[in-house]
Amino acid sequence: MELTSEEQEMAAGKHGKAAQTAMNILVTLGEIYGAKKLIDITSVQIAGVSYANLNEPGLAWLEEMAKDGKVRTFTTLNPAGKLNS
Repeated sequence: MELTSEEQEMAAGKHGKAAQTAMNILVTLGEIYGAKKLIDITSVQIAGVSYANLNEPGLAWLEEMAKDGKVRTFTTLNPAGKLNS
């Protein structure tokens, strides 16, 4: 998959671990689906962030990503909370 110089820097970790992880996920998905390159976007929506489907391991992963992670485009998130059981 062809990456711009900035995308290559992100994949190499030069923009932090969260950006590196996200870029590696995108590159892997791109390779699975035969993408030639990434496309420019103007917004994203993060779905499925619920304790019911993430549980403790998912929360730990999100906490790790939040250490140096920053959005790079307009981003919305479904509101979700931990259910008492």
